[in-house]
Amino acid sequence: MFRSRHAPLPLLASQKLASMPSLCTARHAIEYHYPWSIDDLFDSPGKRLPLIGYGSLMNLASARRSLNAQCLASAKPVIVLGARRVYEYVMSPKGRGVYGDSVAHDQFGVLNAQSTGDRSDWFNGVMFQVGADDIPALLSRESAYDLMPAWTLSWNEASPQPYIAYFLSCRRTSYAGRQLIDSQILPHPHYHAICEEGCQAISKDFLHAFRTTTWVRQSRLIDAADYQLESA
Repeated sequence: MFRSRHAPLPLLASQKLASMPSLCTARHAIEYHYPWSIDDLFDSPGKRLPLIGYGSLMNLASARRSLNAQCLASAKPVIVLGARRVYEYVMSPKGRGVYGDSVAHDQFGVLNAQSTGDRSDWFNGVMFQVGADDIPALLSRESAYDLMPAWTLSWNEASPQPYIAYFLSCRRTSYAGRQLIDSQILPHPHYHAICEEGCQAISKDFLHAFRTTTWVRQSRLIDAADYQLESA
């Protein structure tokens, strides 16, 4: 049976969302367009940027390729409001070197996320307090992704309070002569497994939230006939 087209928020987060007058105020925060400038991101010594990973960065073993120990130690599960996560970014040649290229031609999908402002749209992720030293490796890893502000809630706090954090969002169809977006692409199997392993390490509920708030070919992953999940 086809499920609701929107996944229900965890109860405490849902109660907090109901008390928020609007999600649009997050759009008044600064956007950072790729390639991000360290001077723009960090205008004072010691400043950190709250950055949400919602794909392979949720897996700390994978995140370790790009983030230093101090940043990894700040990892915190969160909920991003007013945005949707979708498999539509076409894996780069560098990514294929990391995750493997021996898959079907339509299985090179990587996660992207887009602001919608819709109160029914949300996804879970892991927030890091990123420093200037982390940016060069992230620029290489997250090619053509802008940094977008969004209202964010902690995943497992008893009384979550909303705050602004940033998520990665590719909003262009091509970059440097390379196609970036394909709405019909399927998840890269190894990349997807790394995402799920990162979620499972947090909790079964966190993994379930990943599956119910991730979209592929216009369906939620948990519903998609084109991509069969193995039971956890």
